[in-house]
Formats: sequence, C-alpha cells, structure tokens
Amino acid sequence: MSFEPGDIFLAATDVDDRNVDLRNHSGPGRVLHHDAQLRLKGELRTGQTGLVIGLAWDQRHRELLAADPAAHVVTRFGSDGTRLEPLPFLPRARIGSIQFLPDGRFCAGVHSKHGEDPANPQPKLYLCDRDAGSALPLAVDIDGGKFRFHAVTHMTLAADGRTLLYVSETGRRVMRYDLAQRQQLPDLLVLAADDPRGTYGLACTPDGRVLMATGSGAAMFAADGSLIRSYDIPERRGWSRLQLSRDPTRFWLSNFFEGILQQRDVESGELIREHDIGRKYSLCGLAEVPA
Repeated sequence: MSFEPGDIFLAATDVDDRNVDLRNHSGPGRVLHHDAQLRLKGELRTGQTGLVIGLAWDQRHRELLAADPAAHVVTRFGSDGTRLEPLPFLPRARIGSIQFLPDGRFCAGVHSKHGEDPANPQPKLYLCDRDAGSALPLAVDIDGGKFRFHAVTHMTLAADGRTLLYVSETGRRVMRYDLAQRQQLPDLLVLAADDPRGTYGLACTPDGRVLMATGSGAAMFAADGSLIRSYDIPERRGWSRLQLSRDPTRFWLSNFFEGILQQRDVESGELIREHDIGRKYSLCGLAEVPA
C-alpha cells in the first residue's frame, strides 16, 4: 500500500501481551500504517523477530526506516510499502533510534549494551551517510539509565541543526553532542537523584525549547535546561515516546505499557486526540510522511 502525505506509522511489534516478561520481550516485527486521521490502512512486516522501537522517515529517498535492536537490523520500506534490503553500510548493532539531519545524513543510536564484551566496548552512536555508504562511529557519553545498560535510546536535533540532544532511557541526564565539531558538550540538564521522573523521548521546538517524556507524562524545558512546565498524566504511567507532530504546535506522546497514543498542544498540554492500538507493551516509535 502506497505511502501518502500525512500518513502515520506506529512501531507496534506483534507481541503476546497476555504474559509479559520484559527481559525476554519480543515478537514478529510489525509497523501499523495509518492515514492522517489514524485510520488503519495496513501493516508492514519486517520479517524479523524482536521489538521494533524506532521509526524514521527518509524524506530524500521516500523510505521508512524501522529499527529493531533485538534483531540487530534496520528494515527499509519503499514508498509503495515494499520491504527492501537493509542498508549495507550499517553495522550489525543494536540500533534503536534514528535522527535525520538537514543535509540528509542521519544519526543511528545503539539502544543498549546487551551482549557487549565489557573489555571491548562498542560505539553507541554512528553518523551515517547514504551517499558515501559510511557509518562513522562517534565517541559519546552515555548515562546508562536506571539499570546501567541503556545507551542512546532517544534523540532529537536542537534548533541550531548541529547539536544532538539524547538520553539513556530511565536515566538522569539529557546529554548534548556537537555533530559539526565532533565533541561532547555539557549536559543540557541533570535530574536530581530523588526526582521521580526519568529521561525518555525528546523533541525540540523551532524556537529551541525541549520537550521530554518522563514516564509519568512530559515536561518542557528552556534552551538552558530550566523547567518551563510539566504535563503530568497521573492516571497512567509508561509515557516513554515523544516527538513533534507535522504541525509543530502539537506533539505526540505514547504509552508503552498501555498502547495509548496521544496528541497534545505544545503550549497548553491540552489533549487533542487519543488512539488505542489495542496491544499493550508494544507501542514505541512513530513517523509521519510530510506534505
């Protein structure tokens, strides 16, 4: 089924949510394909067993990329929905997040250190160039998250177009890396040890403010890391993914535990719409086809 402007894709692996063991959580890789009104158009299957957690739209090549760290594969889908061969230059690594840059290159973040030899640590971030067929490893700090094994799980590009903001899921730090100078920058912010929030999905508004999912909802921070406002959703926990909508006055917030996707107003936090995928412990990434 062809991809159209406004289409929305949701990473929703076909897991069994009746008997969940998050230490061994996997299923047939699946992406749900919706129109702009979130009406289901079809499914895309990766052909892998794992957990699809990161989606990204490649505007230059009109392709959808689906990252499955458990399967060590980034699956490509052409604009007619056809599954394509993986990009040959990508390392066989636990890539779980992808962030495109204005010039068409993209960053690929390694989700975790699972299976890594501690004596031979592997890169956690790659700067990828399809034209050059290259994946350049970058030396970046990681937080590790609550359980010390997460790496670059969520990222976004700052308003300057060159600074990568990223986190290790469930962690304390929002880290920054200068892609132009290839150097680590001081953290944007560090949550206090007793702060009940964690670091999850990130987005940056055109004027430089930073939105972040916190597990219990979301929060907005100024460009200097100071808190502007919180969007708490006390009736549910598990809010782990956040990104701006095609309309940058709105953002998407998704709940991994419940399979609930919400769209909210950036300024007020007002709930605009809500969508239930009907599967718990499955909803992860989201991508939209621009107009």
